[in-house]
Amino acid sequence: MEGHEVVDSASNGKEAIEKFGQLPIKPDIIILDYRMPVLDGLVAMREILKKDPNAKVLFVSAEKRVEKEALESGAIGFFTKPTSIRTLLAEIDRIQQLQTEKLRTERAQPNV
Repeated sequence: MEGHEVVDSASNGKEAIEKFGQLPIKPDIIILDYRMPVLDGLVAMREILKKDPNAKVLFVSAEKRVEKEALESGAIGFFTKPTSIRTLLAEIDRIQQLQTEKLRTERAQPNV
């Protein structure tokens, strides 16, 4: 949708961690929900970030109360459900644009 590709999905937090570890090419953005069976989204995010501290996790939850903890634990963004697909796509585009700008800035800086 809108030029984005879903590379995989998981039905629970444990499966999300396992699948992330098996992907040969890591996704640009991981979307996690708080309420997932086996392991919740916060636990799954922390484990994914242990495997790859550069992973970009966008957290989506109907529980606004977990927003602060998600962001403090490393989420790059947070959405309260329900949200529209357009809003979600706009946030994905914003995150990707920030990453592109960061790479340009890093490349433009002279090596010391």
